[in-house]
Amino acid sequence: MLSCYSNMRREIREETLEVSRRIYEYAELGSQEYRSSKLMAEHLSRHGFTVEMPYGGMDTAFKATCYRGGPTVGLLAEYDALPNGHSCGHNLIAAWALGTAVTLCEDFGISITVFGTPSEEGIGPYAGSKAILVEKNLIRDVDFVMGMHPDDRWAVGSVSLADLTIEAEFRGRSSHLLGPDYGINALAPAIETYIALNNLRSSISDLKRPVIGMIIKEGGKASNVIPDRSVMEIDLRSSKRTYLEDLYGKTREIIASISRMHSCEFTIRDVTPLYDEYISNETIDDMLEEELRSLGVDPVNIHRVNEPAMGSTDEANVSHVVPTGHIDVKIVQPSIPAHTDEFRMAADPDRAAEVLTIGIEAAAGAAAKIVRDRSLMKRMKNEFKEAIR
Repeated sequence: MLSCYSNMRREIREETLEVSRRIYEYAELGSQEYRSSKLMAEHLSRHGFTVEMPYGGMDTAFKATCYRGGPTVGLLAEYDALPNGHSCGHNLIAAWALGTAVTLCEDFGISITVFGTPSEEGIGPYAGSKAILVEKNLIRDVDFVMGMHPDDRWAVGSVSLADLTIEAEFRGRSSHLLGPDYGINALAPAIETYIALNNLRSSISDLKRPVIGMIIKEGGKASNVIPDRSVMEIDLRSSKRTYLEDLYGKTREIIASISRMHSCEFTIRDVTPLYDEYISNETIDDMLEEELRSLGVDPVNIHRVNEPAMGSTDEANVSHVVPTGHIDVKIVQPSIPAHTDEFRMAADPDRAAEVLTIGIEAAAGAAAKIVRDRSLMKRMKNEFKEAIR
């Protein structure tokens, strides 16, 4: 087993693990992380961080800053759970952000801003909070940003699909099953939209990585009553934002035309903000890789492998406004996916303590190297400017 505890102050490590344990026990769903966000804000405040909370109009979001002059490093904290607990390990992300921030501020004398970002999982009104903060120009006053996520492997860098989840509501008129001439069946357009979008997916080039996930959330109350309302949730993804916007436009046209055909009214609303594709900064990721290797870890560097994007995240929106690097810490074997009970058990901070500490050490070391090396700072910023052109 790897060990780097000696490089991190024991009191910071113990505090970080205790915070992670409590957030793990709270297991608050997205947009409801009141105790978790308050706990993070309280601990950062104790270390001299200036905390602004609520932030961006979101009760469970915050911004915490330790200013020491010079360049400022941004860290992304998450703390929302799923219905089966912390089965995506966001309690570890919160702890990582806390430990890295305090280490950089107190031990390295580097300026830090921690952004507390609720509901990465897309639940409730603060769904995709990083995208909301970017839209409001509230991810600012930092020179670069780092994010972290538990995974089934050690890795640096990130790739992701652009993503938008919408809800379509169809409204008709109810009647008895034996009086169909009076009723307008609101379930029929939902079913036909499902089939049409499934067919649309097969007509789009695989190079655009089209993904369409659908469920019918509501389709009537009784089988002997023609339903007057149905609701679909539709998850649209593609390899780039421009492709996704085109897919979204086609989806709206399909919903509208099928609704008119059935004489139904309809409403489309966004469930989440639009998530961009990820622009991972190679300079930051290379420094993270270098630090991990110095700690005995051999990570995958996504800039040197040709892997397709397998998911989506609101962290990607941040990567479009500021240079962003990412680290994945291994807490499970490759056969165990996130959102499972097995992943939740692996996210227990008492089981993940050592890898969490390594993640903190690597991030703090990489951030310090970048801040203290003007050539690295310049390379990082030039790379970012080129990527967003």
